Amino acid sequence: MRRAMVLLGGVALAVGAFALFYRGPGQPFIRGYVSDVGATMLVYAFLGLLWRTTAARRTLATAAIAAAVEFYQIVGMTPPGIGGVLVGAFPDAWDLIAYAIGVVAALVWERRSVRSGDQTG
Repeated sequence: MRRAMVLLGGVALAVGAFALFYRGPGQPFIRGYVSDVGATMLVYAFLGLLWRTTAARRTLATAAIAAAVEFYQIVGMTPPGIGGVLVGAFPDAWDLIAYAIGVVAALVWERRSVRSGDQTG
């Protein structure tokens, strides 16, 4: 399981790097939403490394963190500086869809890893 979460974190970081450096068509979409998918996957991976619980609880916790980020944007409580960059500053309903896609992708990753026998750690 630990290996699966480390690999998931690596995939999430790769998705984030792609979104950050992409300069082609649809750049605002990629930067705005694909990065949210990667960020949510990264949160799931961190929780998977730090918290021994069921996949359902990890999924709910990740979704709650993502919803809290969006809530902070809605009420204008975005932190200044790098915190604002990490959390974002503009609330958007489409962000919730991107977060949901990220959570589902991470859950599928975990389920497939467990099914394939990756039980190390």
